[in-house]
Amino acid sequence: MANLLALFVIVAVGYWVMMIISRKKRELANKEFLQKEQFLKETQSLLKAETPSVVSPLKSQTFQPIAHGDFRQKVSTYFMEQGYSLTESPKAKGIDLIGVKEKELLLIRSENILKEVKKLDLQLFISECSVYIDHNPMLKSRSVIRIYATNRPITEEAQTFVRENPASLRLIEDI
Repeated sequence: MANLLALFVIVAVGYWVMMIISRKKRELANKEFLQKEQFLKETQSLLKAETPSVVSPLKSQTFQPIAHGDFRQKVSTYFMEQGYSLTESPKAKGIDLIGVKEKELLLIRSENILKEVKKLDLQLFISECSVYIDHNPMLKSRSVIRIYATNRPITEEAQTFVRENPASLRLIEDI
């Protein structure tokens, strides 16, 4: 009789544990679904950015400093011509533009204010991209391409860093 009672208690506890686990799984799936929906809504609102106006060609061949907004516009136009849907990223520190194309996620920094681009600037950009992706887990399924676009001089140390880490960062100097 004691064995039968002990068996009944073990089966009841096992059933109770399985019910709790299945309920927690449902709650977790529901929470993930709600986060996914919220992320999709935020992403769609980001992608509904204004279409950029066409940048007029330079009339003279002399070098004139390009305003930050104009340089960002040139970078934006370049990647839109490559087939990316771009939006400005006011929420992400250090990331100027976010682009999406099929399974690719493009994180772009357009820099033309610094005197020269240093290795530390590139490393900070990579870390800011990592933080952005960590805060948006739905982006982890996309292949991430980090682009640092600049028309400023680049130190030798920064160029060496880019050559040694081609999977981490792409540097674009001529747009």
